Amino acid sequence: MKWFVARYIYQIITGEGNHAPQFDEQLRLIVSTDSNEALCKAESQADSFHNPFRNCRGDLVTWNFICVADLYEIQSPTDGAELASVLHEPDDVNGFLDNVNQHKSFLQQLLPFSTPSIKLF
Repeated sequence: MKWFVARYIYQIITGEGNHAPQFDEQLRLIVSTDSNEALCKAESQADSFHNPFRNCRGDLVTWNFICVADLYEIQSPTDGAELASVLHEPDDVNGFLDNVNQHKSFLQQLLPFSTPSIKLF
C-alpha cells in the first residue's frame, strides 16, 4: 500500500450564504494501492468529513465539497515526517513574526509543559 496526501477544497455556507465567502483547504492522508485508487477514495470520502450543524444563532452550517485539488504520493509516515510546507514572502516581516509568536504563545498556554525558553526567531 502507498500513502498519499490529498488537498480537499470546501466552501463553507452559513444560513443563506449572505456572508463573506469562506473556503476551507484540508490536507488528509489516504492509503491506497495507486494514485487512481487514491483519488477515487479521496473523492468518495469527501462528503463524510463534515456533518451540517446549527450554529449558536440557529443557522445551518454546511461544507460543500468542491474538489480534490492536489494528490501527492508520500513516503510512509514516520515521526516527524513532513506533510506540507508553505513558503512565505511577507511584505510585513514584523507583522508576520508577531503572528507566528502569537500562535506560539497560545500553544504554550494550552500546553504548559512545553519549553518556553525555545525561541522561534
